[in-house]
Amino acid sequence: MYVVDVIPATRRSVQGGDQFKKQKDLRVAAYCRVSTGDESQQTSYTNQRAFYFKIIQSRPGWSFAGIYADEARSGTNRIHRKEFNRMIEDAKAGKIDYIMTKSISRFARNTIDTLDCVRQLRQLSPPVGIVFEKENIDTLNATGELILTILSALAQDESRSLSDNIRWTFQKNFQSGKPQINLNRMIGYDKGENGAWVINEKQAQIVRFIFEKYTSGYSANRIARLANESGMRTVNGNIWRADSVLDILRNEKYVGDLEMQKTITKDFLTHKASINNGEAPKYYVKDHHAGIIDRFTWDKAQLILGSRREKKLPTEKRGNAVSPFVNLICGETIDGRECGCGFFRLTYYGNATGYSDERSKDFDPGTETEAYSFQYPVWRCRRKRGEKSIPAPRGAHPNPVSACSSRVIQECALEQSFMELLYTLKQDYSIRGERSWLAEEFRNVCEEARRRLAKNSCSIPRMELLDSQIKELEQDYQTAVSLQAAPIRDAALEKYTDLVRDLKNQVENYKMERAALELEQNQMTVMKQNYDFFLQCLMQLPEKNPAGLKMNVNGRDVEGSLFRDRYGKARTGVRSAVNAGRVEATPGKLAQAPDYLRFERGMYAAFIKNGKVYGDTVEYLTTFGVRLISTGNSRTLGSFLGFRRCREDGMVEFLDEIWKVNGKSVTYRRKKRRRGKKEEDMEKQK
Repeated sequence: MYVVDVIPATRRSVQGGDQFKKQKDLRVAAYCRVSTGDESQQTSYTNQRAFYFKIIQSRPGWSFAGIYADEARSGTNRIHRKEFNRMIEDAKAGKIDYIMTKSISRFARNTIDTLDCVRQLRQLSPPVGIVFEKENIDTLNATGELILTILSALAQDESRSLSDNIRWTFQKNFQSGKPQINLNRMIGYDKGENGAWVINEKQAQIVRFIFEKYTSGYSANRIARLANESGMRTVNGNIWRADSVLDILRNEKYVGDLEMQKTITKDFLTHKASINNGEAPKYYVKDHHAGIIDRFTWDKAQLILGSRREKKLPTEKRGNAVSPFVNLICGETIDGRECGCGFFRLTYYGNATGYSDERSKDFDPGTETEAYSFQYPVWRCRRKRGEKSIPAPRGAHPNPVSACSSRVIQECALEQSFMELLYTLKQDYSIRGERSWLAEEFRNVCEEARRRLAKNSCSIPRMELLDSQIKELEQDYQTAVSLQAAPIRDAALEKYTDLVRDLKNQVENYKMERAALELEQNQMTVMKQNYDFFLQCLMQLPEKNPAGLKMNVNGRDVEGSLFRDRYGKARTGVRSAVNAGRVEATPGKLAQAPDYLRFERGMYAAFIKNGKVYGDTVEYLTTFGVRLISTGNSRTLGSFLGFRRCREDGMVEFLDEIWKVNGKSVTYRRKKRRRGKKEEDMEKQK
């Protein structure tokens, strides 16, 4: 017999059991976590900290390695648990021997996170253990991982079940019209008594400003810039950007409606919310609360947003897309065929003759030159200078020999002519109603669409017939399929197989025909909706300018101005008489002057698909099928001399100089005068 002396283990290992209870000189830390910040959870959080501090300090041979605690943090994901991650890093750095925690669910509710952390700590040298008090598990015990895997999976499933219960509760609230919205993060509304939505008037002015500018044709970028210049800020106190403006415009809550479950949480482990693209039902409540804007303004804004998405215009970028006239097409004839190329925008410059201001102070005409200038936008066909490399759109001249002879069109003429067209349509409809040109033209368009549908056998009776035929054929198809599956002879089987194939093809053909019919019917419905809303926008056009004066529309109420006739041709001798003081622009003449109309960019963007330019005439194709024709598009800046314009501050100004027409500021340039050779020779002689 040998005498065997036992040398006790002095280092921790994965195989040894009960090391946590037997081994001394351990640096022990504790981990606490609560998932919410309410009062009851805060009490639990405080109790956990006090309990572990007392336990570790009172145990002989243990030294306190710290308490790591995450408050109001979910256990399904460790990304946002700063204290948890700091504890793991400290353990890897050799500052901790053991970690105590209340239970697996307090440590983590994600099975992968739990096992990953346990294995990382076990592989250290020496290994770091974790003790779960409730489950009585020591991770340095060799049998602990199996039990830990099972119990951590149960903890994760408990979290999934809790997430499902919360989702079910939300859906029940949505179905009863109870939203889950934090009004503190929404501009324009405050939370009143009993959860009522109360309009915050100061913030609501910002919302109304955004909708008013957008429906007037301003881009989201420009609205954001104007809002920032006016000192307006978002609900979080940040500056406005184009995307935040668009978020306001798309938010149905500002018209009083409520759409719920726009986002969903697909994975309860990541808690990441994503847009609901049909994965879950949505719930819409109309007139849920008091709206900040009226429904007409809301509908107009949505129509403009939709039209810009359909046309795929990058409306928030600089350049041509800022103007709606980017959809103009050239109708000029080149080499016997229509040009068909698009127009693009240019900036022209002109001298502001006779203009001066304080910037001319200290100007020395002997040594310096100065100039006042203004700029104005024009539109030109891309082939006007014979650019043959321009890709030809469908229907355009593929490769013309000659350059396009179309005119350069000034943007102010396009805008004014379009508005004069709208006011003419409004006057005609106001007087004649359904006997007006617009109403009759739309009836003709609808009749043509109906004839086209009848020609394609796509009528409402045809749709009803197709429904009955599809239903009958599907019943025959099911019967044939069941007979095909019956135990019958080979010849009969082949017969029913052919029948099944033929019936299936007939059903598919009828369904395709019905789908085409339904598409045609939907297009006619959309046309009618666009027409009705166009009429509504048309009748909303103001009959008074911001100064309260009756609107004088050129061609409808007046025939030209003091200086020009209706078509922009100068009246002989009037301008020189005004300059000489023989004719004065008296208040009476000012009251009779035509208005320089504010361009309705919103209406143009919403209802005009494209425009084809034929010299002075532009033919517009609308979203409701009617073609509108405007004239006077070849007018220049000088054509609008003698018009009056009302500024936003309510002041009326008389357009008696061409640099006033476009409304842009006059720029000033000064530079040193360049001396000629004669002057240089004289300087040398001196």
